Amino acid sequence: MPLPVPASPCLYCSNNSRRGGSERKRLHAFDDVLLIVFFSHARYDVNLDYYRGVYGEWFPNILFIGPKSREDKGFKHSYDVLVDSYASDENLTDPKNYKMAGRMAHHMLYTALTRHPCYKGYLWAPFDALLNVPRLTLFDQERFWYHSFAGEYVYNPNLKKPAPKLNSRHATPVVVGPDPKVDWTVGWRGWGPDWWYVIPDPNVGLKVCYPAFLRAPEHMRSRMSSFFTNGTTRLIGGSADTLYIPGKYREVFADTLGLFLETECFLEIAVPTTVHLERMKGKGIQFVDHWWIWYPPFNATFVRQKWAEGYEVDTMHTFHWGDVDVDGEWRGRPQHIYDLRMLMKESAERQGIAWP
Repeated sequence: MPLPVPASPCLYCSNNSRRGGSERKRLHAFDDVLLIVFFSHARYDVNLDYYRGVYGEWFPNILFIGPKSREDKGFKHSYDVLVDSYASDENLTDPKNYKMAGRMAHHMLYTALTRHPCYKGYLWAPFDALLNVPRLTLFDQERFWYHSFAGEYVYNPNLKKPAPKLNSRHATPVVVGPDPKVDWTVGWRGWGPDWWYVIPDPNVGLKVCYPAFLRAPEHMRSRMSSFFTNGTTRLIGGSADTLYIPGKYREVFADTLGLFLETECFLEIAVPTTVHLERMKGKGIQFVDHWWIWYPPFNATFVRQKWAEGYEVDTMHTFHWGDVDVDGEWRGRPQHIYDLRMLMKESAERQGIAWP
């Protein structure tokens, strides 16, 4: 049986509780959306303060969730973060049993969805992901948003004409995994030489995830096979750094995700597979141009560079709110706040939409 979704009164998202904040804002596109911002590590500090200072202008409902309390900032800030420490320990010393702190971050997503049941939609992203807010106002809040290979691109007038699927001017989508009935753990060399969705980690990969997948209702698995994996039994793998879930799917999404949470299934298999298991009425998924980068610049400059190359950037990870100084100390950079606000204005101009 899936994990229970606890009944909860609408304490956090009633119209009365939101009205005061949203009426003071000039952008109302996300007044009924809960932005769930997760921290795999308790690296709050200016990361949380800067994030709230920028995105709080457009998202009146932000839930920060992480593995520890923010009590080091004192009582006033001790409730800034909803604490969810499930499997948040980290040990990277053994490449054959590589425990990243965020490997089970989907437990945080489950917690947020089940404790806040009343929103029109839920936008999930890490604290170090840049959100192109003007672009996101163009997305349909009745549909899933994800960088799925089956997603429909959201038209950008600056790119002159709608691009076809799998166009080279877009970010790389998630991938269909290999046959889960094959034992891919044979010959696996550990994290680094072999990535998880190609030759899976026996601790968190396909060998662990497949039994959870088989517990999903047969009609969901059959539909996923028919719509997304060419009639084969496959799981989906890829980044889980940006996902929007319409409120009407909240309960069934949490139920399905709970099946994977009863195992050690890795975040980046559990979440993409759950998305594609859902029955999507209407037009299905909208494609998020999400860029996962591991090289600088880790700031708004990256977005402007991609624009100059003819690409769009809806979201990107990793975005740094600060840098390491010459003395080796990491410090926040307040100039990123101003630069992000300017980037949003530039993005709105690209879309040809009014911006407050």
